[in-house]
Amino acid sequence: MNIKSKFVNKILYFITNIPKRIYWRTKNTILKWRGCDFSDFRDPSFGFDIGYTYRPSPIKEFQFIMRKVDREYLPIDQTAFFDAGRGKGATLIEAMKIGIPIVRGVELSEPMYEICCKNLKILGRERESTRLYQANAATLTEELDYFNLFFLFNPFPEVVLKQYALNIIDSAKRKPRKIIIVYRHATLHHVLEELGFSLLYNCQVTERFRPDNISYDKIYSLK
Repeated sequence: MNIKSKFVNKILYFITNIPKRIYWRTKNTILKWRGCDFSDFRDPSFGFDIGYTYRPSPIKEFQFIMRKVDREYLPIDQTAFFDAGRGKGATLIEAMKIGIPIVRGVELSEPMYEICCKNLKILGRERESTRLYQANAATLTEELDYFNLFFLFNPFPEVVLKQYALNIIDSAKRKPRKIIIVYRHATLHHVLEELGFSLLYNCQVTERFRPDNISYDKIYSLK
């Protein structure tokens, strides 16, 4: 792609995203008035070898991949959903909205854990089936035994992902069940594949007028 084409694509991308920007800015302003906070955040207390910057998972893309799970792999009404690196709780709230009965998650950052609890309370999503953990996901063991769908939005680096995936495998040995992993923006998918998870679905995600910005959404199961 030549320089002129790249420049034209940038202009077109900016123009086509104006309605989306207005919508999200309005929505976020209303949420802020209510006391909620879903803004991007990086906890300065830990480095990139432990965790990454928090950004909410895009709602439409989350709904799309969860419809795929519901139709083909695991009915929503039979799902116990666990979000590793849940941040400020945007994904947990969307999981509740689509009807998942059990929704829980873990977050390493104490500030984000507290913000998430506050967001859930303000939006009326605080309930018994929404227990939250403030911990390193790699340290969870028996806590994982209650879930059959594990959600990842590229939450942490390779060393943490590998240990977390091993803990899921050990959990399946303790409590045999069907396990699905939804991995969005799957930059470290080789970790799951090397550990024996089976790839069920692979979708290349690109943004209109940004052909170089490519990511992958994947769905895995345990063999």
